[in-house]
Amino acid sequence: MKVNSKKIELFKDLSQFDLDNVYYDFHNDFDCIKIVFEGTFILLLFRKIIEGYIISFKFDNVILVSFEFENFNKIKNLTIDNIYRGRFEKDRQLIEFSSDGKSYFYLEFVEGIRMELWCDYIVIEKTEV
Repeated sequence: MKVNSKKIELFKDLSQFDLDNVYYDFHNDFDCIKIVFEGTFILLLFRKIIEGYIISFKFDNVILVSFEFENFNKIKNLTIDNIYRGRFEKDRQLIEFSSDGKSYFYLEFVEGIRMELWCDYIVIEKTEV
């Protein structure tokens, strides 16, 4: 499923949502097993703890604004806390979209990892293992 980032509801937490009539709880039922930043995309791979299938979140046409990673010596897998489209402060004003139509996203993990980024699309796919 490919979603234009502008069509995602402002402040809607994407760590829990319905996809194709199936409820996904990425905070409680999945581990984030891999994060890839390559070229113009960021890919998050989530493995379902019990069934083991993989869901990928691909943020496409990304501009990475910030990335904070701490406590990495204690981490085996990551637990997502929040993924949402928010606003960005520029020149003392809150804006939703960049001049070229990108949306601003916040990603936060329980283990202390945080990212902020601009992107055009999010592609979500399920892969059976």
